[in-house]
Amino acid sequence: MVEDVYTTGEAARVLRVTESRVRQMLAAGELEGSRDVNGRWRIPQHAVHARLDRRGPRESRAPSADVSEWVDRIAELERALGRAEARAELTEETHSTTREALEHERERADKLAAELAELRGRGFWARLFGG
Repeated sequence: MVEDVYTTGEAARVLRVTESRVRQMLAAGELEGSRDVNGRWRIPQHAVHARLDRRGPRESRAPSADVSEWVDRIAELERALGRAEARAELTEETHSTTREALEHERERADKLAAELAELRGRGFWARLFGG
């Protein structure tokens, strides 16, 4: 007979705590569960519902779990911000380099246009014999 089980995420939603708190309870033996062949936790539904029935009103709020979740989220956002700032810096550097290259090519084109105009101003024989 296959037993109905929850993942850590499902158990967290039922218990109204974070997944990390569920993993803490599993590690401390406060919640029954076992790992499958892939190393993921499988938690019997009856154990989750028994825990839900046993816990008191103070535990249901789980303020430390909420703080831990926010700390993790802030760290994740700081990493994302760092990556975004690095991309913005690279983009600005790329734009600057491209602008410099464009200006150089414009100067080169102006110089070549001036040389061409000078050559066109001289006669055919002067152009041919360099005179």
